[in-house]
Amino acid sequence: MAQENERQGAIERSLQRANELVRTTIYDLTHLEINTIVKDEMNASKAPDNAWLLLNSIAAKFHKKLKDYGNKYQEEIEGKVSLDNEINYFRGEVVYGGCSYLSFIELIERAKSAITTIREHKSQSVNLGEDEVNADIKMLERIITISKDLRNILQTKEKQRLKRGDEKPPRPAPPGELDFDIYDNVKKFRTMTAREAEKYDLDLDLRQMMVIQKANDVGTERVVLQTIIGLDGDVTTRISQSFVNDPVPFVLDMHQNATSTSVEFWNNLVNIVVDFGKQLLRVIGGKS
Repeated sequence: MAQENERQGAIERSLQRANELVRTTIYDLTHLEINTIVKDEMNASKAPDNAWLLLNSIAAKFHKKLKDYGNKYQEEIEGKVSLDNEINYFRGEVVYGGCSYLSFIELIERAKSAITTIREHKSQSVNLGEDEVNADIKMLERIITISKDLRNILQTKEKQRLKRGDEKPPRPAPPGELDFDIYDNVKKFRTMTAREAEKYDLDLDLRQMMVIQKANDVGTERVVLQTIIGLDGDVTTRISQSFVNDPVPFVLDMHQNATSTSVEFWNNLVNIVVDFGKQLLRVIGGKS
């Protein structure tokens, strides 16, 4: 009897998780977003499928962008550039060089400070056009927005470790736990076997993982065209000012083709999820 109750409970929990998954997926399917990105070059490497490695990839991109902007604006404002072994103008001292909660907090603070500096010394950026300066500020704002989203995800997943992070300096992680705000621990994690790394994995739901994956896809890329289509039929297309000033017909055609392909795939996916949801509701209804 006890085994039967346990089995029944496991089935009900699985159905509840499946139901939540369908609801989450349907919610995320209420809009379609197509971004066209222009890159100077591509390495064509596959993105990691582990949450920590994705977070590290994002943090590294933000770190590099802050350093690049720091060199760019320090030269405009002060007429010099910091050496590699010196503290960068915008990135500042790297206290948390990893990819967890405190690392993204630090990136947020540095990006905010960079925006303030750019605005205060805007008149001194004589070699940079207004459009370029505004685009750089938008990029820094993107770093802040994405970092806040990731911070919120990590905040719910690392409550115990964050208690140590409130102390100055934070207490080290206890034996058997990795502090991913420390870059050396991220490197250590990379070399672990799948079995070793599994115990450190973040337990994320589908939506949280999608947020991280999208953050890695967009990162600090130059998005020139964006189309968002809502389930109610509303269509919003955004075009960067730089692309408006110098449009490329090939890119426009490619974006249009990508939008058409995505809409067709989206429609099929919505139908599949809806049908699955109906079947799941019938199963749950039969259990009650």
